[in-house]
Amino acid sequence: MPEQQQPKPPPGFFSRWFSRFKAFCVLAGAWGFLFSVNSLIGFQAGFEYDDGLSYSTPAFQAAEKDKLSPGTPDYWNAVNRSYAYERLKPVPWLTAWTLKALGVKIAVFCDRGQEGADSLEASWRRLADYFYFPRTEDEKYRVLERRRFVLYAAATDAGIIQARKAGVHALRIKKSHRSVLKAEYTPGKFKERTLPLSQF
Repeated sequence: MPEQQQPKPPPGFFSRWFSRFKAFCVLAGAWGFLFSVNSLIGFQAGFEYDDGLSYSTPAFQAAEKDKLSPGTPDYWNAVNRSYAYERLKPVPWLTAWTLKALGVKIAVFCDRGQEGADSLEASWRRLADYFYFPRTEDEKYRVLERRRFVLYAAATDAGIIQARKAGVHALRIKKSHRSVLKAEYTPGKFKERTLPLSQF
């Protein structure tokens, strides 16, 4: 009984897979180089938390229901401990993770008091390398100027202004239409780039 012949791979099968393997090696090498350089130099990317990485309106509304005076330590404690009511914004969040995968340290800027923020910081510990709670816009500017920031993504006009002053590339994050936060917000006012679909 004649032996059955094994089917031969179609023409170009090996060359096609070899090309894919080469492309993978090139991409892996490029990623390794960028990760090493960014890690060694210590580049950072800053992201505003409120209306930036997170739709945090529900946390502020929870504090208002308790009839706490805005700006007081008790108010900020209530806001910071209500992070479970918030919703992360997928596009800014994925952008931050992409930069982190390239070796860039991620810094989160919160325009709020630091009282009760330990749980909030712990909930973001996988993504955020640093948390900053600047009390003034000038303090935010000094942080951006002194550290190796390559990007600052902000929803507020003030954030874009401070990034430009510090010589850091500014990226606008869109606010949700349902946000109740009062910070000035005029996308495109400074001819800055805008992160698409970042309002959701």
